[in-house]
Amino acid sequence: MTTQVLHDKRRAQNIARLKAGKTPHLWRYRLKGWLRQFPAWILKKLSLSHWVEAQVQARTQELFRQAHYDALTHLPNRAYFMETVEHTLKTAEKETNNFALLFLDLDGFKPVNDMYGHGAGDELLRLVAARLVSSVRDYDFAARLGGDEFVILLRDVVDDEIIETISKRIIQEVSQAYWVDGKAVHVSTSIGITEYPQDGKTVNQLLERADQALYVAKRRGRKQFCFYRQAETIPEAMPDKLQTRFEVDVEHQKFDIYFRPIVRLSDHVCRGAQLDVRWRDAPLASPWYKDWQQLLHRSQWSISMALWMIDSAAYYCAQWGKPDKVFSVSVPLDQSLLLEEHVATLLMQRLTRYSVSPAQLQLRIELESLYRLDQKAVQALNSLHEAGFEIILSGVGAAQLDLALLSRISLDGIALEGEWIQAQWQCSEGLRWVQGVIAMARGLGVRIHVEQIAHADQSAWLSDMGVETAEGLSFYPPMPADLFSANCLQSDGIA
Repeated sequence: MTTQVLHDKRRAQNIARLKAGKTPHLWRYRLKGWLRQFPAWILKKLSLSHWVEAQVQARTQELFRQAHYDALTHLPNRAYFMETVEHTLKTAEKETNNFALLFLDLDGFKPVNDMYGHGAGDELLRLVAARLVSSVRDYDFAARLGGDEFVILLRDVVDDEIIETISKRIIQEVSQAYWVDGKAVHVSTSIGITEYPQDGKTVNQLLERADQALYVAKRRGRKQFCFYRQAETIPEAMPDKLQTRFEVDVEHQKFDIYFRPIVRLSDHVCRGAQLDVRWRDAPLASPWYKDWQQLLHRSQWSISMALWMIDSAAYYCAQWGKPDKVFSVSVPLDQSLLLEEHVATLLMQRLTRYSVSPAQLQLRIELESLYRLDQKAVQALNSLHEAGFEIILSGVGAAQLDLALLSRISLDGIALEGEWIQAQWQCSEGLRWVQGVIAMARGLGVRIHVEQIAHADQSAWLSDMGVETAEGLSFYPPMPADLFSANCLQSDGIA
């Protein structure tokens, strides 16, 4: 019997049952319907179970993240770092492996935070964290300890060359400009380094000594790193009282702008101004910038004060310029600016705010800073000269001249050290040396200026030798901006 015949027979039986008032076999249909729905029901139950499990796992991961990672930068936090280093240390003890800790903070972070607000500071920290992660190897461990302090665990380090390479890369990456809230922001970093096992056998000991090495690195200047063992004398954890006093006074803005009139020796007419900064109530013999700049270089305020001096010079250039005359201001170029990657672009951005041309600023770089920074200074100074700034080499006579180094720099003028001239003034042999240096400068086609002429009777002789301008108490004392304007910028007071 065929399938179709069986189907027709069963259909006829069901119809007959319905006519007789009997119920057909509905349980069969219900069973078939339930069986058709069974897979979907099972899947629904299974998917619900998976969803619950996924939610539990996600919550567990979230709790782990909150306990072990910094909420701002998403780097591991102090607790997770300590736990990881402790584990690394135990492994290193068993397998005799070496590792290193890099302790670092940001130079210039606090001024950025104060100037642009905590929102900008938080964004800056996030950007710094990203650069730190990109600067180390995949199996290294970068963490944020708090504030602007970070630490990096370099695993499986066997020689110092690897540590130095990574440290230099970190300093280079972190010190490049950041774009925060539509503004170019500049910070840098310094690094203290300890190695296991020679510098410590516990995590706290390694971290504490890395912090001490960091302090030594910062005393050497910005963008430096220091191994713990290389520090000949590890200073105490607390900075000296003078450094603390200086940094507190900077934070409370106890520094004032003064100007030293630049006088043309041929007719004693004021033709410019030398900007200087005076430390109010300074606990030093002299309160002027030259005498406390080393304290500045050890602090986090170096770049901020350097830019403040540039801004002040540009502001008064714009205020004192005349329609028929261009007024120029000579301003110290702090060595912190020479370490910036794009210093010419940075300074041009500052001048744009005041509608001042770079030719109106004479940037003075001290001879000692030039020697200290060497090739970095040469590149920075040449880029500034190409941008239109006038470059003046200051302190000539106080130190030996490295002619090979100077020949690589585009100079517009030199400033002879006033104390050196005074010392040479005592004998004919000394005067011949002064004449020789002046003759060399004239042969190079650069202008000659004398800092701090002590006696008026020296001005005529120096003028005859070819010196164009000078400054000093024999002409005018340093004075605030309002007094300078009243005394030196009268109708015929500047030429």
